[in-house]
Amino acid sequence: MTDELPVHPKHAARDRFGKGALHAAHDITEALAEAGVEDDGVVVLRIGGKRTSLADLEKLIDDTLAEDTGDTGDTGERGAPEA
Repeated sequence: MTDELPVHPKHAARDRFGKGALHAAHDITEALAEAGVEDDGVVVLRIGGKRTSLADLEKLIDDTLAEDTGDTGDTGERGAPEA
């Protein structure tokens, strides 16, 4: 079958974020190598501030996608979608 199934916007956003994060990490690694800095494996060490949970990040992605589609309704609690 040559036709691809449509990708859900949430999955597309995660894919874009993941690719961007990998490219950013690669660029940082290249810049460190060019500068002669030894790569210690730590890119960012954040020891202060609010800790963001995965649920908070998912809500941020959902809210952004809702703004893009014009849907301003809050879905409420996270969990399995209702049938």
